[in-house]
Amino acid sequence: MAAVESGAGRAQRILATLAFALIGLSAVDVVALLLLRAGGVPNASFQTGGLLVLQLIPLPGLTIGLICVIALFVVLAVRRSREQGAQRGRR
Repeated sequence: MAAVESGAGRAQRILATLAFALIGLSAVDVVALLLLRAGGVPNASFQTGGLLVLQLIPLPGLTIGLICVIALFVVLAVRRSREQGAQRGRR
């Protein structure tokens, strides 16, 4: 039973880290884009190269980050319900 619990804990840590990293990267990216736009970088620069990639990161990053957060909540709910079921079985 301990192997199952450590696997669930590992899944929670991975999902939490992945969600935090993706959402954090997307947030930093949005701030960078806002600063670049406010700094007067011409629109033509945003259509090629690294700035084009910088513009494309937030949408999939935030979406996948949100999916990871939802998956984390599901994993937590399943683990909590299994723990409560195990406690009821001991009584």
